[in-house]
Amino acid sequence: MSAGVGTGRRIALLKPDIGVAGGFERVVDRVEATLRADGHHVTRLTCDVGALPHSPFGVEVADEVWHAAPEYFRYLAAVAAFETMGTRHYDAVLSTQPPSFAHAHPHHLSLFFHHHRVYYDLEDLWIAAGFAADPALHRQAGAQIRALDAPRLEAVRWFAAGSETVRRRLGRFNGIDRVSLFHAGVAVGGAAGTAADRDESADARRNGPVLCVGRLEFPKRPELFVAALRRLPGVPAVIVGSGGRADWVRSVDHRLARPGTDLDAVDETALWCCRAEVDEPAPDGWRSNIELAGRVDDPTLERLYATTPCVVAPALDEDYGLTAIEAMAHGTPVVVGHDGGGLADLVSHEVDGLVVEPTGAAIAAAVERILTDAELAASLAAGARARAAEITWDRADDQIRLALAITLEEADAGSAGAA
Repeated sequence: MSAGVGTGRRIALLKPDIGVAGGFERVVDRVEATLRADGHHVTRLTCDVGALPHSPFGVEVADEVWHAAPEYFRYLAAVAAFETMGTRHYDAVLSTQPPSFAHAHPHHLSLFFHHHRVYYDLEDLWIAAGFAADPALHRQAGAQIRALDAPRLEAVRWFAAGSETVRRRLGRFNGIDRVSLFHAGVAVGGAAGTAADRDESADARRNGPVLCVGRLEFPKRPELFVAALRRLPGVPAVIVGSGGRADWVRSVDHRLARPGTDLDAVDETALWCCRAEVDEPAPDGWRSNIELAGRVDDPTLERLYATTPCVVAPALDEDYGLTAIEAMAHGTPVVVGHDGGGLADLVSHEVDGLVVEPTGAAIAAAVERILTDAELAASLAAGARARAAEITWDRADDQIRLALAITLEEADAGSAGAA
């Protein structure tokens, strides 16, 4: 344990309940378990964001007004809920997803992975995709959200940012540099390069399905994976994950598979930067080389990681990229876009994966390189294991301990002075 953080501290862990059980939830569970194992007394304080009353800061909002701008009003209600939580008797607060950082405490550590993105780095894309009924009003709302957040973020004692991308966002939007990094370890699987993974033959890898793992939501861009694999119709592929765009992704696959379709003429940005309204659903029973597997259990996902030739992670400006680390821990190269944010931070081109233009053609070419160049595939696999070995939970545990020590420095100094 890092010096300066005594055991037995009372820590309030603030966590919004947004109705999703994904990779970040596993990260928070691990952090909580680490702090408990270190002897701290951790209490998780949550609020169900979807069930908050329609009266942020005591102002009643009519249902029709609320539902016309849920991203805005739900956020205001959550800010109010976290501000009023009682933590006076805790030695420190650890906030997680936005807007739990709004809570005021003199020893506040924020495990920070992103802002309310539709009003920050994704604002222009959100409008371009058609999600904002009134673009000018959305921008006004964004300005208000940023003004609301600014003093609350400024009051946070220290930030443990999930990636260099997140650290850059805090600097860009808030001028904040009191930040250390927290690189989460794998959520699915064990140590990098397990014996089972190494025993998988190169032939088995080449014949396995190309894999894409992630929620089917904007801006994860599963549509780019579909556009790429339509160029490789003889290559099996699997998309693991669920979300509101599942029917849309399947309809895109069906549309691009039509005979005579000129894939070079397809506006690929329009495939993913849109509201995903399905006008022509794929027929019942229609199948292609791309399987939409939905959510799968951990053993199934581990098997897929261990037998795929590569994982394609097409998300735009990702906060971290846990999928990439999980893949690399299984000795699996990762293909990412150069605009992938945390994903591009994690992957070194032609060392442990390939960083390419975010287009179907470039992704398809990268996949084909890995499938046909055995020497490259073996080199990337070795590099992937080495990269994953650097990003362990032991290291992440030390990173959160360091951040907590910095957060509690003034408290420790006060205790020493009193003694």
